[in-house]
Order: sequence, then C-alpha cells, then structure tokens
Amino acid sequence: MNPLRSFSTGKGAHKRQSHLPPISGATLQVQSARAQFPTYPFQPLPPPNGPAPFRFDLSHLLTADDVKRITDAGVLVFHTVGDTGDYRGQEQDFVAEMMTQDAQDLPDNNKAAFFYHLGDVIYFAGDIIKYSDNFYTTYKDYPGFIVSIPGNHDCQPDDPADGPGDPNKTPLDGWVQNFMATDPSQPGSGKTGTSRTQMDLPNVYWTFTTPFATIIGLFSNVGELEGEFHQDQIDWFQGELTAADANRALIVTVHHPPFSGDSEHTGSSVVDKMLSDSFAATKRYPNLVLSGHVHNYQRFTNTVQGPKGQLELAYIVAGAGGYQKLGKLQQIQGAYPSVPLSVGNSLTLEQYDQDNFGFLRVEVSKTQIVGTYMSAPYVAGSTPSASEVESFTVDLVNHTVVTGGGSGPGPNPPTKPPKPPTPKPPTPPKPPKPPKPPRKPHPKKRGGR
Repeated sequence: MNPLRSFSTGKGAHKRQSHLPPISGATLQVQSARAQFPTYPFQPLPPPNGPAPFRFDLSHLLTADDVKRITDAGVLVFHTVGDTGDYRGQEQDFVAEMMTQDAQDLPDNNKAAFFYHLGDVIYFAGDIIKYSDNFYTTYKDYPGFIVSIPGNHDCQPDDPADGPGDPNKTPLDGWVQNFMATDPSQPGSGKTGTSRTQMDLPNVYWTFTTPFATIIGLFSNVGELEGEFHQDQIDWFQGELTAADANRALIVTVHHPPFSGDSEHTGSSVVDKMLSDSFAATKRYPNLVLSGHVHNYQRFTNTVQGPKGQLELAYIVAGAGGYQKLGKLQQIQGAYPSVPLSVGNSLTLEQYDQDNFGFLRVEVSKTQIVGTYMSAPYVAGSTPSASEVESFTVDLVNHTVVTGGGSGPGPNPPTKPPKPPTPKPPTPPKPPKPPKPPRKPHPKKRGGR
C-alpha cells in the first residue's frame, strides 16, 4: 500500500501544507532548491552612526598596546560563528563555553582578538528583551569583544500569527541598541550584572580594517531562503572591494550563504549573483567568504577565473552556534555525501559537520589564512570537550586553498608525501681499455773508442 501523499510531500487539498520534506536526489543541490514560500518583505534599514564608507578600525576596539602585540606577533586570530541566540535551550551556552576555553588555551601572543558573529544573534525576532539572558549572560565569561553583522532573525518583525506583538518594535531595534550604540562604555545588561558593554559599529553593513585583513560585512535582510540587497548597499560594497588594501587578506561576511548542501535552506542564488557580479566588476576577489544561516558547518572551494589567472576561493558556512536543531545535508541516493565532492561549476564540497555544535577559529598573517573548525556533541549539563574537525589554509600569494594547517603562526603545515626520486638511466659499462703494447727493448749503447 502506498503511503499517503501528505506523508512524502507535506501537501494536501486546497494548497494546505503540513511540513517541508528533506531535499534528496541524485546530486547535491547547493542553491535555490527549496520552493519559495511567503516571507516578510524587505525591511528598511536603520540610519547609520555616521557618513559612509562605514569603516571601523581594530584600533577603535583594542588598545594601542594590544594592536601592537598582534602586529609584532605577525598574526590576527579571531573566532567566528552565527545563529546562536536560541532561548529555548542551552546549546548556545555550550558553544560559548567552547570558545571561551579555546580563547584561554591559545598562547599569549596568539590570543583571539575578537568574536565576529555571523548573524541571528537573537531568535526569533531580535527582541531587545532577550539580549540580557541570551547574549550578555551567554558570553559573560568570553574574554574578547564581540562584533557582528545582522541575520534575518535579527530584523524579523513580530509575526501576528504568534499573537499580539510589540507595537513599538522596529526592524533591527535589538541589534541596533546593542551593536550600534553611540556610547561603547554603556553596560549592555543591568539585569544580569555582566560587565560587557555595548558595541558602537557604524552601520548594519560595515568594513572592519585590521593589520592583516580587511573584513567587509554585508546585511542580506529578512528572507528565509534568499538574501536581498538594494542598490545603495551594492554600490557601497563594490566601492569597499575597490578600496581594500591589496596587501592584506580580503574577507567577506554575509549571513545567507551563497552555497549550502543542507536539506532545509540550501544556498542563496541572489547572494551568489550579487557577490560574483561585484567581484567581476571590481576585479577584486576575496580570499574567504564567511556565512551562517544554515545550522551546521560546510566548506566549499569555488574556483573562478580572476584577472590574472585561476583563483581558489574558500566559502564557509558556520551556523552551528547554538540554534537547537542542527541542519542535515541532503542525502545522495540514500546516503550523506562523501567528501571531497564536486558539485559542478568548479565548486567542491570539501568538508562538513552536521552532527555537532561548534565554531571556527581564523588566523590571518601576511601570507595565509588558516581556519580551524572545532566542535563537540551536545550533552545537556556537560562541560564541552571540543575536538578539531578540520583545518584549511588559504595561500594569499598563490590564491589556493588546501586542507590542513599552514606555516608560521598557527597549526603545522600540511604534510605532503615527498616526491619519489626521478630514476636515472643506467650507466652503460665502460669498454675495456685496450692492452698496452709491449715495451721495446732499448738498444745497448756501444762504448766509444
């Protein structure tokens, strides 16, 4: 007997829907694989804290001594992950504890300078009232400063289907209050008594300049499946790509990932097109693209043709920061994919972690970016013991991406088997020397008279 159609498709009579079945097929679909459903309209952006180009330098965050320490060490270290603020459980606290432990364990000259949050700081509508318990308390022991780009849930309106909303709520009000404050000495939470103060970022999209990397952060708005940008942000983005220091690593952050092989969201073709068009228009290509939104870890290598040859770009999804339900990848012919997996158009899925909560540590020097993904299985009430899932290295000189750590500060370089010696042709034996002719006897000298 065949199962009811609603079990396999979630669809019933009169356009009713019970669920969205997991995406599965013969190949991994990394973009726009889920049919669009009604979502919130584009949310208006709050006014910025000052005029464009909305740049924020590391010296505005850290003391001169700390910036010098980073410069002298030759490496900038930071943590990054998104999708943390799920108030329904303790998974976000679990990841925060892992990051805190990692920050404490790093050597003194390679401490994490900050935590760069990839959006969805507070579920489900970025409410101001939830920041005390789900941000300030969560990171009460984390020693570094926290900067951020907003995610779709940070700007989501109250849903009338859930009951009466806050009549005074405006898009991004919680994120703006805590990340775009005008006074960075203002305590973030009087209720919890934590000592962390608010952040004074210049805008919802902004550029972070540091001694070793330029990090351009985008805001992809409220859509659940697709990001959305208006022309003013696109123009700004292309201007910042052009202005970025060519002698430093270039990193782009955006909440909605351009590529994802998960079975719930998949990647955003809108985000991918905007990024690709902007890179081509400016002839500036990032070394690393960081995203959240999908609740797992995935790493892709995207090979593109740059102005001077082929470039390998690393695209990371790091969204297992605390949202309760982790995102599974699509199954291919009944099984989760084996990696590395070519998914066409010069794109390769290199690695993923769909079973554990975790975070990414990034180390940037003048010649390379080393990423290390750490995770642990969540057990309620337990102390996390993070283990390394993988590391990868972006070579800033040769524009390549390899699995394994790099040289210099950070993990050890990837080991490659030595090349076998090139066999030499056998040397032919030398012909025997001809025998020397017999010596002629000297004639006897006659005596003179």
